[in-house]
Amino acid sequence: NATSDLEYTLHEDVMEDEPAPCKKPTWQNCVHCPRLLFSTTTEFERHVQEKHSIKEGSIILCQYGQNGMCSALQFGDLRKAGFKYHVREYHLYVNDDNNDWTFYSSSQNLPAVLNDPNRGKQSNFLTKTWGDSFVDKVEIIPSPYLPDITLAHFESYCKRIARRYRRHCRLKENVPPKTKIQTVENVCEVPEIFYEQSLPLSDSTVFSKVFPSLCDSEDSNVAIRSLQETLSTYLDVVEMKISKQVALKSDAFFHAMLSHDTIMEQMAKAVSTVRHTRQNIKQVKGNLTECPLKLVSLTRINQNLGNVHELLKLIATVQQTQPMIQLLLSTSDYVAALDLISSTQKVLSTRLSGIQAFRHLSPQLTEMKRLIHKMLSNEFQRFIVSDLNRPPKDASETPERDNIVSIVSGILRLKEFDFIDTFKSEAMTSLQATIKQSVIEVISERDGSSEIVLRGSNADSMWLLCNEGITFLQKVTPCLLNLFKRISFLTNLIIEVCQMEDVTGNENEESWTPEELASAEDKLKKMIVSLSDYCNERCANLIVTKTDKDYVFSDLSHLSKLSKLIESFCEECEKITGHCSNAMNLALRSFAMKYIQTLHSDRRSQLTATLNMERWKAAEVPYELQSAVNKICEGGEIPNKIVYETGKPDGKFLMINKENYAVVGTVQLLIKILLEYCAATKQSPVIVQYLLHCMLELIRLFNSRCCQLVLGAGAIQSAGLKTISTSNLALVSRSLQVVMWFLPMIRSLLEKHHSKELTLNGFGNIESDIVSHKKEIENKISTIVSNMLCSQLSGWEAKPPVPSQTFRNISKHLVKLHEALIDILPSEQIQFIYKRVHDNFKDKLREQLLKMNIVANGSPQHGVVTSELTFYLQTLKTLRVINETDNEDNILYDVWLN
Repeated sequence: NATSDLEYTLHEDVMEDEPAPCKKPTWQNCVHCPRLLFSTTTEFERHVQEKHSIKEGSIILCQYGQNGMCSALQFGDLRKAGFKYHVREYHLYVNDDNNDWTFYSSSQNLPAVLNDPNRGKQSNFLTKTWGDSFVDKVEIIPSPYLPDITLAHFESYCKRIARRYRRHCRLKENVPPKTKIQTVENVCEVPEIFYEQSLPLSDSTVFSKVFPSLCDSEDSNVAIRSLQETLSTYLDVVEMKISKQVALKSDAFFHAMLSHDTIMEQMAKAVSTVRHTRQNIKQVKGNLTECPLKLVSLTRINQNLGNVHELLKLIATVQQTQPMIQLLLSTSDYVAALDLISSTQKVLSTRLSGIQAFRHLSPQLTEMKRLIHKMLSNEFQRFIVSDLNRPPKDASETPERDNIVSIVSGILRLKEFDFIDTFKSEAMTSLQATIKQSVIEVISERDGSSEIVLRGSNADSMWLLCNEGITFLQKVTPCLLNLFKRISFLTNLIIEVCQMEDVTGNENEESWTPEELASAEDKLKKMIVSLSDYCNERCANLIVTKTDKDYVFSDLSHLSKLSKLIESFCEECEKITGHCSNAMNLALRSFAMKYIQTLHSDRRSQLTATLNMERWKAAEVPYELQSAVNKICEGGEIPNKIVYETGKPDGKFLMINKENYAVVGTVQLLIKILLEYCAATKQSPVIVQYLLHCMLELIRLFNSRCCQLVLGAGAIQSAGLKTISTSNLALVSRSLQVVMWFLPMIRSLLEKHHSKELTLNGFGNIESDIVSHKKEIENKISTIVSNMLCSQLSGWEAKPPVPSQTFRNISKHLVKLHEALIDILPSEQIQFIYKRVHDNFKDKLREQLLKMNIVANGSPQHGVVTSELTFYLQTLKTLRVINETDNEDNILYDVWLN
């Protein structure tokens, strides 16, 4: 015991003398690299500079600290020498400042950083990162309120302080140095073997260390005495250290000794309290824990017995599944039967999965489900065939609605979509049969006793004549529409069934997703669209595919009838199915285009031949054309139906709005053709754009050929004319005016009935072409007459008699021109032409007077010229081509101007 006490005391003394960990220099270990140990401060400085700093050129930034940030780093740059000073100052030893670090510790005083005398003046502190533009370069003017301080102000202070400073230095040198008296301590140390917890002297090694002199000494008494002295010395050292520790902690030691009795009393009370608590816990365990646990066990046993009872009842119910399925099928309750199969299979796979008696029941139910599907498919096909093939007179929607609802519900409950293909196939077969029956009925009415047999592809390769196509549509339209009504009703019924809760399933069953419902509805709608397209294409192929002459329209009335029938059928079909198929309209358009192309080719050839043979003389106007024009003038537009009246004689002029128009025969033919095309636009709206193109083409052809034949003198060769006279030109101009009057009528008609489908840009172009052509004709007439007058003036001399023969001839030419134009052109246009002739005459007369050197000076020659011009103006007034109230001087004033 003494040895162990000594050992414990020595161990406590040694532990107490060891330096505290907080006083250990921090450069021996790295905070971020704890496995590294450094023997010198130089190694630590090099490690921090290499591993925990960032070098940016000559600047080194310290990152030795928490989160890679040095809390002692000041703002600014640290060059190499400054960095070593920083490491030695802040990271080699522990800082004695015990103040806790806060976020305020990371702040710096900006003026202190900028004015740090150890760093020098940093002029680029704000500009090295943000650029020169960050700091306003403003020269600060010195304050006028601060005096200018120089060294002269500090001379008196320096003289006064210098004496004191020299005295301070002299006294400081005479102070004797302080010497530190070192305390001599006992250098005797107790061996480490005595600090071990166990001291096994039976071990030879330990024994030799404890008694080193006994093994080697010859005299045991001396060795024992020496050992006793050594151990006494060790004991004195330990006692001295113990007394030292007791002296250091005497207050705590005596406090513990004084509190020993109190602690023992508290421990006794604690033991008593623990014993009493254990007795209470034992009573609680017996009364409140063991009995309730027994109750829980009994409750669980009761639940298990109940579960077994429920399981037995479920087994009894599953045994009755197959007879119940047969009963439900006999009452056509397919959905309930399928639900029973699904629920039974679910129970077998979950709650009754381990029952060996039911191991064959699930495959049997699966096979029964497959048989129900096959039975439902056959029933659905039979019902569709019987419903679609009902007599057309049967107008009821569906006689067995409940039956089809039950069948479709069962099929949809199985999530099978093949019934839609069956529905589509049977519907298409019914449509084919209906179309085929109508074709047979129409063909059987043809003349001839040939027997008609339509089998297979013969029905698809059969064409109908034009009148037969109309009859076919009249027969087949009611049947097809009735058939589509039945198909549409069944489709809507199926969609309605799809949305029923007992079909889509409830939360406990495999229910339909919205995507599956949308997919089923989409398939049904696509089926309706496909059937509608097929029906339209089949009827179109029967009606409007053959191009032989026997299959072409005899007139536009057939086209109108067929167009109305097709339009009616398409509208009704769209109302029923919700889909508009353009197959019949496109086929009708193509067929009508072929007819219009043939008609237009004939009319264009007829118009071209008439133009080539035209002699450009005024033709008599038939009363039929005049009556049609009168109807147009009365209504201000082209009527819906044009009636050509007869019974009255033909007229010399075409009367339009009480104005006479002398026209050639070609214009009359053009108006008739245009009226025919206008009627066609009302009878067949599908080809209005092409008819518009044809009308503009005919008008453009008439305009261009008139220009070529009359202005270009082509009629001399084609019609055998000797010359192109002014009357011919006037007739062309007047005829073009009739065409210009008729163009707005055509445009108004098309805008009224077909404004949305047409582009009417061609009217503006052709109107500008006709106006330009009309101006060219007027210029041509003016040029012809002007040339004749100029040729007369070239040989004229200003001398009596007055009027001279030259001006008499000029008057004759003017009178002849008036006679040629008066019955053709209106007075306004004649006056315009004479104005052009008069202006050209004045220009030529002015040139002639300048050549003859005659001026308005009152000379005899001036009087002759005035008399000649008076005769000339009198002729113009007689012809009423100038206003009689105009003064002669005003009319001829510019003749005498240079």
